[in-house]
Amino acid sequence: MSFKFFKIPALICFAFSFKAQTFDIEQINQLIRPRIKVDSKYTFDSNFKDTLGKYNALENTIGFTFPIKRTFKTEIKLNLSSLKLKDIVKNSVSIKADEILGTLKIAQKQTSLGFDSLPKKNLYYANAGIIGLHLTKKYRILFYSANVTIHEQDKTLAKLMPRFSGVIGQYHIRGLRKGYYYGATIIYSDGLLLPSPFFGGTIPLNKNFSFNYTLPVALNIQYSKDKSYLLIGAKADGYRAGVMMHGKRTNLNYTNAAAYINFRYRFSKLFHAQAECGYNFYQRVQYDKTNTYPYKYPLNTGFYVNASLNIYFGKSLLEKIVEELF
Repeated sequence: MSFKFFKIPALICFAFSFKAQTFDIEQINQLIRPRIKVDSKYTFDSNFKDTLGKYNALENTIGFTFPIKRTFKTEIKLNLSSLKLKDIVKNSVSIKADEILGTLKIAQKQTSLGFDSLPKKNLYYANAGIIGLHLTKKYRILFYSANVTIHEQDKTLAKLMPRFSGVIGQYHIRGLRKGYYYGATIIYSDGLLLPSPFFGGTIPLNKNFSFNYTLPVALNIQYSKDKSYLLIGAKADGYRAGVMMHGKRTNLNYTNAAAYINFRYRFSKLFHAQAECGYNFYQRVQYDKTNTYPYKYPLNTGFYVNASLNIYFGKSLLEKIVEELF
């Protein structure tokens, strides 16, 4: 499978890996619940295709989404311009809703690049930002985020380069389980300026099944019953980190595309746990281009596992709006 097929998704996944830190794709249909998330992921050994050595990675992460300010007011004034019950309720209820949340995420990743003279690399990640939500007069949620990130090897912390990203989009409410969203994200990282659009949503298929998508990088089928959720899907992902190579700082870029199975269980309104197993059917390591050394290293396929615990605090703005309208 050639790299050309994945070239655009691989570039876009850099933008989504930044966006995911402050506007999590898995939370987007909830817009956004305050939470603490503890996460651990291990990518198993994968051989390089054109050089000796293996790639693997162990990453441990903790993230916080916390409320800064929320305004929520409901006014009821009877409107009979339409005699349909659904329209009467919707037209008669006036909601004013705004929210600002803060985000903070810290991660430590140990990667092994077997072809390198220093194969073990300790990478450190920190991200801070804000998310803004605003309910428009047409009952759409305008969302935006802005954040700053550092992602460096321990040997390049003295030469760290901050990275900046932003997201703007709009969510259309279509029911208790249905909605869609669209927008654009932009990142600036070491001279790389990358804008990318996205479009996604949730479509109920029946009582238990839903189809979720965020194009062009993620889609899944979800089965839910009682407190359990099972997701089967595919996604693209990646990261960009500053590393030391031949005495100079450069950027290590990792991209992948994976098929996965994800199981989630809701112990209570507060505690949600999930476990995921995936197969990376495409992987690539690439350094920023130099005139002296090779910089592209394709990888063979391989597996990964991921486990996380979410601790949620209160209802999201979307949940409160939906309760009023439906």
